[in-house]
Amino acid sequence: MPAFRRRAPLAATLVLLPLAACLPYTVGTSAQTVPANESRHSASYYFIPNAIKEPDDTVAVPLSGVDYEWRHGLDTQSDVAFRLLPGGVTASYKHRFGPDTSHAGSARAFAIGGGIVNWGEHALVEATLMASGREDGPMNPYYGVRAIQVIPITAGAVSDRPTIGVFGGLQIGNQWFSMRPELGVFYDHSALGVRKVDVIIVPALTLMRGRHRDEDHAQSARPRWGPLGLPRLP
Repeated sequence: MPAFRRRAPLAATLVLLPLAACLPYTVGTSAQTVPANESRHSASYYFIPNAIKEPDDTVAVPLSGVDYEWRHGLDTQSDVAFRLLPGGVTASYKHRFGPDTSHAGSARAFAIGGGIVNWGEHALVEATLMASGREDGPMNPYYGVRAIQVIPITAGAVSDRPTIGVFGGLQIGNQWFSMRPELGVFYDHSALGVRKVDVIIVPALTLMRGRHRDEDHAQSARPRWGPLGLPRLP
């Protein structure tokens, strides 16, 4: 029993670790937009080594999280995304600058979004300015600036300062499947006082899968069979 009591806090920490980080620090996307009428799915795994460290602590407590994102192309210059994160959900709109919308050149874009985070205690607004390289090669670097502000919407929710930082990543793969290691450095003041430093480092890995329009066309063109083995009429 004493051994169990000693290990219980560690076990609880490991169980709650993926549920603790509630802000969408990780960008997980380049400045290239998703082509019109195509969708991409991604999962971002991120880790904050110095998330919690009170004045009397000698070692910081890390936190981690997993975000799931669905991104859909609206036209040649813009797409929308819906993200599910621990304790919240966000939606964002990304627009690419300039007349060149091909994936064979560099890109610059801005993104704005909002949502509900921290288990419903705060509304969130975010803005991102980013640039990236060409997407038709095996590797595509991307980088930018990101700002996040949470606003209390329930009684007892604390007010906080804006979170702002820089990020950089590398897309390895292509527009249909890729891995995106990313590193972010943010000024993030702790309104609850759980950390004595205001700068956090957020390494992350995003896995993305896209879908060809040809795949959808092939499935829609595939004959649908009726109960007697005859083609079903449209």
